[in-house]
Amino acid sequence: MVTAVSSVSTTATSAASSASSVLASDFDTFLQLLTTQLKNQDPTDPMDANQFTEQLVQFSQVEQQINMNKNLETMIAMLETQQASANLGYIGKVVDFDSNEVELAEGGTAFWSYDLPEDAETVQYRILDEDGNVVRSGSMSADDAGSGSSGRIEVAWDGTDAEGNACEAGTYTLEVTAKDASGKVVDGTTVYARGYVEAVETIDGEQYLIVSGMKVPPGDVIAVFDTGDSDA
Repeated sequence: MVTAVSSVSTTATSAASSASSVLASDFDTFLQLLTTQLKNQDPTDPMDANQFTEQLVQFSQVEQQINMNKNLETMIAMLETQQASANLGYIGKVVDFDSNEVELAEGGTAFWSYDLPEDAETVQYRILDEDGNVVRSGSMSADDAGSGSSGRIEVAWDGTDAEGNACEAGTYTLEVTAKDASGKVVDGTTVYARGYVEAVETIDGEQYLIVSGMKVPPGDVIAVFDTGDSDA
């Protein structure tokens, strides 16, 4: 499902408009009461005009606040519309996003990328299933790991275990550990999931990218590629 951006602003000003309608009704009631009081006041003991002035000032302040809220809601609606349009631009792209989990389709391939600290000499990786079982693991030198077009190291997993058997469809996690020349673990390795943006969906009022079957908040995207610029 791809959401239509034209629907974003239809409800954005309802709260301020409703408050404005209530204020107008209250002000009409206030004027009617004021007129009735003036007509029936005791000429020898007239009502205090300062009270009228204070009440009118209060109504004016509330009206100004409501108008400010209307303007803010309009600006928010415009920003939401612009963001929704920007999110539609992700469709058909490949993205890296802030997660080490990917969805493996039956018979499919899963993709990740990761950053290594400069002093890393060796890299160990493990791919785990949803139950935490290691289905694939290995190690290599940092130089042999290479890097992709993003500057990060790209990982493409064919969905098979160590014996070459196809793994079941589901969620899989990549863990990467970097070590220096002395064999000490080096902090700073960050893993990102990679996938193809299939659609944009609005769920409970929030927009998500549908990336290889996963719901990804647009704010989690850290890199975008054309399909020809990535292995995914």
